[in-house]
Amino acid sequence: MAHRPEEIRNVVLFGQTDSGKTGLVDALALVAKVTQRHGNSADGTSISNTEPEEKERKHTLSSHLFHFQLDKVLVHVADTPGHTDFLADTISAMRMAEIGFLCVNAHVGLSFHGRRLWKEAGRSGIGRAVLVSHLDTDTADFDRVCAQLVEAMGDCVVPVTYPDQSGHGLGKVFDVLAGEGPKAAEYRARLEEHVAEVDDDLLAKYLDQGALTRQELEQNLSRAISLGKLVPVFAVCPPKMIGIPQLIHYLVAELPSPLAYGARNAAKPGSESYDQLVEPDPNGPFAAQVFKVVVDPYVGRMAYLRCLRGHLKAEEGFLNVRTGKHDKVGGLLKVQAKDAKPMDMVVAGDVFAVGKLEDLTMWDTVTADAHPLVFPKPQYPVAVYSLAVRPKARGDETKIAHGLEKLAAEDPTFHVSRDPNTGELVVSGNSPLHIEINLQRLLKRYGVATEYHLPVVPYREAILAKAEGHHRHKKQTGGRGQFAEVYLRVAPRERGQGFEYVDSVVGGSIPRQFIPEVEKGIRKFLEKGGLAGFPVVDVTAEVYDGKFHDVDSDQISFQIAGERAFADAFTKARPVLLEPIMEVEIQVPERFTGDVAGNLSTIRGRMSGMEAAEGIQVIRAQVPLKEMLDYSTHLRSITAGEGTFTMRPSHYEQVPGNLQADIVARHKKAAEEAHNQGHH
Repeated sequence: MAHRPEEIRNVVLFGQTDSGKTGLVDALALVAKVTQRHGNSADGTSISNTEPEEKERKHTLSSHLFHFQLDKVLVHVADTPGHTDFLADTISAMRMAEIGFLCVNAHVGLSFHGRRLWKEAGRSGIGRAVLVSHLDTDTADFDRVCAQLVEAMGDCVVPVTYPDQSGHGLGKVFDVLAGEGPKAAEYRARLEEHVAEVDDDLLAKYLDQGALTRQELEQNLSRAISLGKLVPVFAVCPPKMIGIPQLIHYLVAELPSPLAYGARNAAKPGSESYDQLVEPDPNGPFAAQVFKVVVDPYVGRMAYLRCLRGHLKAEEGFLNVRTGKHDKVGGLLKVQAKDAKPMDMVVAGDVFAVGKLEDLTMWDTVTADAHPLVFPKPQYPVAVYSLAVRPKARGDETKIAHGLEKLAAEDPTFHVSRDPNTGELVVSGNSPLHIEINLQRLLKRYGVATEYHLPVVPYREAILAKAEGHHRHKKQTGGRGQFAEVYLRVAPRERGQGFEYVDSVVGGSIPRQFIPEVEKGIRKFLEKGGLAGFPVVDVTAEVYDGKFHDVDSDQISFQIAGERAFADAFTKARPVLLEPIMEVEIQVPERFTGDVAGNLSTIRGRMSGMEAAEGIQVIRAQVPLKEMLDYSTHLRSITAGEGTFTMRPSHYEQVPGNLQADIVARHKKAAEEAHNQGHH
């Protein structure tokens, strides 16, 4: 028998590395009798770290899904990576939940990454709560952490459970609603104040009487959390099981169910307007959304979905709204980390998986055939680090493309593309570590070893002056020869205006049928460049004179003459290299502002603005792409791993003379080496 929506809780755990997320999952698994022993990450026995890379590094690197039967309530829990590089998985997992727990290490306090995750949870619209863990460490301080939370998030942050003391003497936690411990009255008063804000009647009653009854508090707690009026704080120490029974009580009795969360927005297919309200009604037409895809080389593709309305039986199919096709489902699965068991039916609020549907991709909406809808997709951070990759073994080209495509299907911030300018196969992600983990997966899952290097910067070539060019092409090799002569002028154009071809030939000195051939020759030169092998942009070529031969002139002759006449003019027209400039936005804790600004000046960056908000400094700058290729590594070392940045292409600018000389010299050397190899 499936659960009713009110008997389901969907929870996402997020927070920096070592903040107690996986420890909490292991504690819940023990209580729910999913495991017989208390697992832990340090010795590799955690039920959450299932991938080889996770066991090796002792950290969660992708989100894992669990379900625990606690009393009458089915709790789905997503454990997410704490590392900044794997933020995409956390953002995705937030969409399967009604409530997100920010896990904070009481020894470390609220981290910069924790703040960022908090904002992401706010953006996803879920209710938010805080779990303070590691309370038994020497330097733990629950009150200090609470003060940090209030400063960062406002006075809606209120403890619902709190420790008898922080540090090695930690013995138990007190429950505020049960009136336990010395601070119960103070915390209870603050709770009432925020819970009273859920509606006007309750607020009027609270203002009139000065207090709420325990029943009124408990009845409205989940609404207050769903509406963001209240952020409850829970004190826990999972390895010692301290605070776990109280947390489970609140999870089961007080925290929001899919019904408490209420309606979600959706759009009609093809519309940009998300004006359709989808209530979590188990009797409405079926609607669900894919929030995670896992591609296993042995098991195939598995899609994880969240049912947002209606119900679905194992033998029924659904409409994939993106493809417009009805998919038969080969059964519904309940996921427990790496394992999956069949289930008969899912209802609104359920989290489930389906296998073997190759067409199902991240954020696809699936619905009842007659009721198509589309749910919005989240925004992900833009990839900021790239590597050019190739397979180590010749002949693995098809395998590498296939494997990388499968990995990109799982991770919306891991991208694979072929650079149209350089022909390189480029993988992009959030950092060197992010890409390294994916290339390790490529080797372990698909057997493809890789070589890689930083990608070639897509420079451009241009001219600064006007010049004239001339070439006479003459070839006599017995029989019919080749002949063409071309005179032309070149001139620079404004940036971004592209190439312009002007025909000023008069009197038939070049016959009409050969005018386009001259242009073809010039375009050939534009593609391969004349300085360092990069395309030439923003130039006018004006052909004004030439000569031809009745018998020997042909299309090829005029193409060659056009190309070489342009090459002649190009070398005289003060050719320069242009480099891509990026618009960069850097977010760092305020204490690193000076160091980051100082570093920008050493990498030819120009600052264009700064603003501070909630302890975060946002620095805007324009920086050449060449200097940004490895910037994620530099920023990480300057900010102790806390800084993040985004960038997008802005414009092209002239490369400084000394750098241009280096690039041109390197190109010449590489060309000579390639030429010599070709002759051996």
